[in-house]
Amino acid sequence: MKTRNRPPADPTPRSSASRRASRCAALAALTAVVAASNGCGALLLLGGAGTSAIAFATGELRSREPSPLARLDAACATAVDVLSYDAVETERDANQIRWRARTAAGDPVDIRLVAKGPDATEVRIRIGVFGDEAKSRLVLEEIHQAL
Repeated sequence: MKTRNRPPADPTPRSSASRRASRCAALAALTAVVAASNGCGALLLLGGAGTSAIAFATGELRSREPSPLARLDAACATAVDVLSYDAVETERDANQIRWRARTAAGDPVDIRLVAKGPDATEVRIRIGVFGDEAKSRLVLEEIHQAL
């Protein structure tokens, strides 16, 4: 008759609450990984001390800038000119300005400036029907250069 060597019993058995907490933590980590790798509706936040928060979500780049609406309007005019966009239209309201244009390839460009206070403005940029993050960031960089 053969005898098996069994490992010694765990001197500190884990409670069911501890196992449940471990499973919840593992599930939360897995969910975070899946959500981060999902391209549809992905959200990217960047920023730091002295910079504006930049987010790209659902095809639209959003940035909160510490500049008044009129100054960003002038910077948008410069950026649209530098990027040689066609069919430029502008709609101006008291607290909002919307720029519409077309790229050389014919993609629609939509830039919205929304005043969030006397010295703060939100910039929203969408290029193309579904949004193009790289091109939107290029527009935002040109706006920053013009400020």
